Amino acid sequence: MRGKLYSVGIGPGDPELMTLKSVRLLKECDVVAIPQGDNGILTAKAIVNNVVNLDEKEQVMIYMPMTKDMAAMDKAHREGADAIEKLLDEGKNVVFITLGCPTVYATCIYVHKLVLADGYDAELVAGVTSICAVAAKLNTSLCERAEPLIVLPGSYKESSKFLDGPGNKVLMKSASEIGRVRDELREKGLIKNAGMVERCGLPGEKVYYDLEEIDPKSSYFSVILVKEKEFDK
Repeated sequence: MRGKLYSVGIGPGDPELMTLKSVRLLKECDVVAIPQGDNGILTAKAIVNNVVNLDEKEQVMIYMPMTKDMAAMDKAHREGADAIEKLLDEGKNVVFITLGCPTVYATCIYVHKLVLADGYDAELVAGVTSICAVAAKLNTSLCERAEPLIVLPGSYKESSKFLDGPGNKVLMKSASEIGRVRDELREKGLIKNAGMVERCGLPGEKVYYDLEEIDPKSSYFSVILVKEKEFDK
């Protein structure tokens, strides 16, 4: 009998934001699939290890390149899916951990969809998103009453056109484009309406209520919240 894949959100960084379901699945599963980037740092594993000792589990590393090269990404995703499917064929249940929630700009979703398309049983397990954690850290709401909320990938210049529209905006994964995003917010008169949290819930966390103070080389794990009106700081 084949095993089942669970793509599990472990929250943005604070291990206390891991859900009860994620902890249960991690304790019960046969294998934990761990995302590994180009720098070799295992951020997701470090978070989970505060709650569940993954070194007591069988592990498989899933390479996730930090690139916009579609061919390179497709290759890595296919290799990751193949590695997981091999374990599923052995009858093992696999938990693929991912930061935040697997439904919001998560790299694991591409592997998950491949495994599902290949006819395997696979389930998405929601986690606390970084955008919710960042709003809480800034002590403000994401949206109220009839306010729209727009979530954007900040590293893509195409996102800029949405800044002029109505609603509150969240810019995720701005990475090397943070300086450009800050400059655009200044030009549009929105910089006083914005706050940012870098590495929310992780070591080295920084909270910015003034985006003029941010480092253009801020961490990949930086989320900017832009509100229609200046929020209390």
